[in-house]
Amino acid sequence: MPSTTYQDIDPMRAVISLLGASDRISLDVIIRQGLPLSALDKLETYGFSAEELGIVSSSVIKRRLAQGRNLTINEGDHLYRASLAILLANYVFGNQKKASIWLLKPRKALRGRTALQATETTPGLQAVEVLLERLRHGFAA
Repeated sequence: MPSTTYQDIDPMRAVISLLGASDRISLDVIIRQGLPLSALDKLETYGFSAEELGIVSSSVIKRRLAQGRNLTINEGDHLYRASLAILLANYVFGNQKKASIWLLKPRKALRGRTALQATETTPGLQAVEVLLERLRHGFAA
């Protein structure tokens, strides 16, 4: 049996799984209810921490763990956008290392921001998606 590559994985389904949503509970509902902090651990398997992405600091994570609290709606939404960009890049490049390099390099098309910095807003994520789609079809981005 051939090994699985990132190109064999549907990025949207992977985000749904990463954030703990399912056919029974939508991403919108789970983000509004407050994503569990365990979603941050899943993100780290792709080589990025929530603190590095500007979602939430490690001290806040520790405090929330002690209090049994989840991410806020804004933090969860940012985690969703960053996760989608990371998984899309992994899908396009088929390689986590190449995807990480692309995600962390400032881009003129993103006004000097990295793709991950762009995910701080929904329009920024949309711009990242356009660039990745262009790359997927063989155009320069």
